[in-house]
Amino acid sequence: MNIPDLKISTKYLIAILVLVKILGVVFATEVFARFTPLVDSKLYLDGYYTADQFFRTRVIQWLATAVNSWGGGDYLAHLTFAMISALGLAYYYLTGGRRWILILTLLLPSSLVWSSIVGKEAIFFGGMGLGLVIWSKYTVSSLNWVDIIIAALAIGVCAALRPHYLVALLWLFLATALFKRLENKAWVSLLLLFVAGALSVYFTGLWMELLEHGWGGIDPSARASRYQSLELLFQTQVGFDRYNSLIPLGLILGIIGPMPSEVLNRVEFLPFFLEGVLILLAPFLIFLLAIKRGLHRDTIFLRMFFGCLLPAILILLVLHAPFGLLNPGSAIRWRVNFEQIFYLAPLLLMYRFIDHAPTKNNSPSP
Repeated sequence: MNIPDLKISTKYLIAILVLVKILGVVFATEVFARFTPLVDSKLYLDGYYTADQFFRTRVIQWLATAVNSWGGGDYLAHLTFAMISALGLAYYYLTGGRRWILILTLLLPSSLVWSSIVGKEAIFFGGMGLGLVIWSKYTVSSLNWVDIIIAALAIGVCAALRPHYLVALLWLFLATALFKRLENKAWVSLLLLFVAGALSVYFTGLWMELLEHGWGGIDPSARASRYQSLELLFQTQVGFDRYNSLIPLGLILGIIGPMPSEVLNRVEFLPFFLEGVLILLAPFLIFLLAIKRGLHRDTIFLRMFFGCLLPAILILLVLHAPFGLLNPGSAIRWRVNFEQIFYLAPLLLMYRFIDHAPTKNNSPSP
């Protein structure tokens, strides 16, 4: 199966990018906001977080209010954040990437909403996108100084905003470096590293800290709260213990967002539910597409997919589970930070190897 690239000139593609982001801002603020109040965005624009204890929150507010002060109003601030969110995709296209991947990603419902308004999600989305584009290039070639500087900036942005989600991106670069140096011997090192990392998170109390943050970060009185439906008693040890036991369910709900019963009660959840199912299945569907392109015979591609990408996805599933269990709306919003690793990363990886194939030999090392 060969998906042809779109024949669109650079100036028209840039125009499409800007237009889609403008539409995303209008849709999010004028339509979606009628169903789900964009509370954080409004608080940022109103200067509510001036004395917030977290530096990252104050930085987002400073950027939002600074743009707002230029006279363009809230729309200009939202559009600025929306354009930042597209930096990764734009860089991929400007360095020879496929146009249709850019268009596809821009039209996903969550990308259209949460990356098109003022908030940490839009900035992290852009940083993660840049990081994934550089990583995908690293899997098939060496990086130049521009790539390294951009990757460092992307990692720095992600570390400042959502450090727990950054772990997956760091794994991608580290695992890729080990495979390129050690080839098949890297499997043992990566397995030991993965197990050691998991044990350290659990025994140092970091996992319990994530659980407590997820438990206390959701308002039980919110319309979409699952405290009642999951029979969780808020601020009680019994409720927390039951919440802890339901974390495996959070692995799925953290990505899908709403359950089918919740979609029936709130129709605005439908596109996000369908998108969530597609995102969850995307790595497997893209791997099937890669098989049709013959990449299952490429040992280097298989190392990158199973040794680098799939463990990174597993890391995100586990780290996001505490935050995606108690409220589908919050699950969708926070998923936007890293969801590109489910669909964009495997697509980038596949097409990097396809495009690089003519210059590769069949030896097992890159």
